[in-house]
Amino acid sequence: MELGFDPIEILRLPAKKKGAILAVIIVVLSAGYWYFFLQEVLDKIDATNAKLVEQQEKIDNKRAMLASLPKLRKELEELKKMEEKASRNLPSKQEIPALLTDISQAGHEQGLEFILFAPKQELSVEIHAEVPVDVHVQGSFQATVTFMDHVTRMSRIATFTNLTMTPIPNRDGLVKTTTRLTTYRFLDTNDAGFKSPSDKK
Repeated sequence: MELGFDPIEILRLPAKKKGAILAVIIVVLSAGYWYFFLQEVLDKIDATNAKLVEQQEKIDNKRAMLASLPKLRKELEELKKMEEKASRNLPSKQEIPALLTDISQAGHEQGLEFILFAPKQELSVEIHAEVPVDVHVQGSFQATVTFMDHVTRMSRIATFTNLTMTPIPNRDGLVKTTTRLTTYRFLDTNDAGFKSPSDKK
């Protein structure tokens, strides 16, 4: 095979030139090895290291979650207690008529005259319903305030809004009060407006 040069001529070169040629050959072979073999291995090593880092991050995240699990369980128990307490303060659907009767009776006990006591349509709001009642009463200012204070202190949650008081002509010390009384109850699965946790997702 024709090489284009005489190998014997290389052997006749001085030692320095032969060393230089050998160094060039080594560099060329090393570069070829790097390009075809070593670089591929290094790329695989880098990819493996990246996966190891990713897996380590996942392990660290899971360890952090496990470490916070007791705290989360405690918070869940506290939320359950709060929900239970709230449910005791909100009447059920069956208790609403008796609650409204109690509220009306509280007004009569203060000597108030009910001109209007009209429950309105309930308004469903996620897990609870608002039960509004339009109330018009007349009586002394003190009796009216005492009645409203009594209602807001009841074990069941009730609020007054849109409150107006006007003196009654020719009836000294008497006022007419119009207000919106609202109490609340938990919705149950039989209610049309009920939303379970899965419905919210």
